[in-house]
Amino acid sequence: MRHTLTFVFFALALISSCKQERGTDTGPGTVNNEYSERFIIERNEGYSKLTVLNPWQGAEDVNYYYYITDELSELPDGVDRSKIILRNPRKIVCTSTTHIAMLDALGETKLITAVSGSDFVYNQELRQAIDEGRVKDIGYENGYNTELIYSLDPDLVLVYGVGSETTHTFKRLADMGIPVVFIADYLENHPLARTEWIKVYGELLGKEELAGEVFSSVSEEYNAVLNMIKGERKTRHRVLLGLPFKDKWFVSPGNSYISKLIEDAGGRYLWEEISSDEAVPMSLEAVCLKAREADIWLNPGNAQSINNIHMLDARLADLPVSTEGSVFNNNKRVNTRGGNDYWESGTVNPHILLKDIASILNTDLFPGYEPFYYTELKKEEAD
Repeated sequence: MRHTLTFVFFALALISSCKQERGTDTGPGTVNNEYSERFIIERNEGYSKLTVLNPWQGAEDVNYYYYITDELSELPDGVDRSKIILRNPRKIVCTSTTHIAMLDALGETKLITAVSGSDFVYNQELRQAIDEGRVKDIGYENGYNTELIYSLDPDLVLVYGVGSETTHTFKRLADMGIPVVFIADYLENHPLARTEWIKVYGELLGKEELAGEVFSSVSEEYNAVLNMIKGERKTRHRVLLGLPFKDKWFVSPGNSYISKLIEDAGGRYLWEEISSDEAVPMSLEAVCLKAREADIWLNPGNAQSINNIHMLDARLADLPVSTEGSVFNNNKRVNTRGGNDYWESGTVNPHILLKDIASILNTDLFPGYEPFYYTELKKEEAD
């Protein structure tokens, strides 16, 4: 999709304004963003203009803009037809499970006509519709079935980009007359910034007020838990994340979404000093050296037990943290197909994620609380 240099300067000016005016009115017609830095909504008489900023990792000055309206006659002259989105869509295609969670929060999963990678879907209502053939699978990333999408005649396709190489598929859909909107929530580094994308869904669905209420409620709950943690925090336990892959450990940087959750939960992420726009590859040896300082290990991939971790590499068994009672995985809500609700509804439930992690880091903080997304990994005894 096209963008002009003039528009880039205009968008950057708006971003600067939003940062300076955060928490206040950003100007007539502009929806105030409290946390997000990846979208701008400007409301005008008869239509809204949505700007999505740098919608994939490594993108610079790549901005997509859309005109959302109930009536074409309300739009200004000369608007590119491929940028027009009619409100209140009847059929939606989702390419990420986070899109499903956002629509579910607004009570609109019934609009979903197709998904990408159906095995990853956790939502039970949608899972049943997929199993019964009422919701189709359009493939995954570079294998999207554009002919199937076109045949479904959707009113809206919600897409996420993992790189500029994916844009040709979505441009083809737009050229075929199918409305396509980039969603960049997964690039936000603050948990509430990801949730704030529900305002975009509200704009698209004509549910602006409900979307605002959902976000305000989640934000209030998140900050209430955060204030409780700050008031009761004792020890800042050091946290290790992830698992290696083929002798490389892709380390989340200190300015990442999960690092912010750990910080707010009262922990200290081992690589909190690293700043990067993407995961940083490190050798297993380098990570294991630093990981000896860890008190808690979170999100160790697909591991179901301590034994799974030890079998992956003997060096991991030597880590002090790799003992029963110190390792927790985000796999409590996984269905038989492998769909993990942590990756689906976690985006709209950051307050629950925060409480989960805080309860792991400080067991006396929420007496009797059972984590919603996390389980404690045990060591399986040999027969």
